[in-house]
Amino acid sequence: MIRQLDHYNIRTFKIAETVRFYCDLLGLRDGEFPGPRAMGAWLYDQTNRPVVHIIAIDPNDPEAALGRIRERLSGLGVDVDPARMNGGGAIDHVAFECEDFDGQVAKLTENGLTYTQSHIPSISLRQVFVNDPNGVTVELNFR
Repeated sequence: MIRQLDHYNIRTFKIAETVRFYCDLLGLRDGEFPGPRAMGAWLYDQTNRPVVHIIAIDPNDPEAALGRIRERLSGLGVDVDPARMNGGGAIDHVAFECEDFDGQVAKLTENGLTYTQSHIPSISLRQVFVNDPNGVTVELNFR
């Protein structure tokens, strides 16, 4: 039985841009990570829970990180082809419960990001959809 989402992981050639997107634009905090920045980052929500795990892949030496990933996932048939590391693959989007709809929309607009909005009055829900620097769609839910 699943109780809640623990975290999701992004493999990226764009570590700095990805950390900036989630921290500066969405309000997560860049926190403790058990290794050097060159290997990745953990981003924490306002309850101090790590919710986004980022694996940094050096574009000049992708095999260093990809070799570790392949070893860990061997036997699962996971595709770690660098050419396919944009977008969400089989994942459509990742969603977060949020607050301050107007402030979040203003921040995205000020930073020139393209986003869409949805309003579902029957459940009192406003949503914003935006892509992170890796093409992963992030759904922001405001109840």
